[in-house]
Amino acid sequence: MVSRSATRIGLCCLLLFSGSAIGCNWNWRSLAIPDKYPLVSVNRAHYHTMETNGEAADFILHRHEFVGKTAELTSDGKDHVLELAARMRSTPFPVLIERGENNSDPELDAHRRQIVARILADLGNGDAEQRTIVSPAYGPGINSREAEFDYYQRIGSRGLGNNNGNNNGGGFGGGSGGGF
Repeated sequence: MVSRSATRIGLCCLLLFSGSAIGCNWNWRSLAIPDKYPLVSVNRAHYHTMETNGEAADFILHRHEFVGKTAELTSDGKDHVLELAARMRSTPFPVLIERGENNSDPELDAHRRQIVARILADLGNGDAEQRTIVSPAYGPGINSREAEFDYYQRIGSRGLGNNNGNNNGGGFGGGSGGGF
């Protein structure tokens, strides 16, 4: 009589060889992570990240929203604080008070933070004291001359306009030496 362990080993060998003879693919993998992502799902995640970063940037009070080197808000700054107060309840972002140039006046920055936090708390945001911070803005700001230069540099790099006299083929139709 054949022992049970020998029978089991024989049965396993039979299944193994019969599976390979039929063409059964033993290199299976988990279907938990797909080989190909659904169309647009990767882009959607990227766009969602960009949108979230844009919303966080809305919560920055820039230096130009204060009157000169004081803690008093301009009319645009007051409107911005009212908008922030309305949106704070439904978003997790901190309210960022832009730090002075090269951290030149930390006392003024702290005073601005105190005033903005108090206004936000008075408008019904109990966690305003913890969520209002002084920090540099997320992205570097540029002045109007720098912005104008960047704008024309970008327009020129796309082949629109004069492009410093190197339009490579003319205006409309470009490419092979002529346009309209």
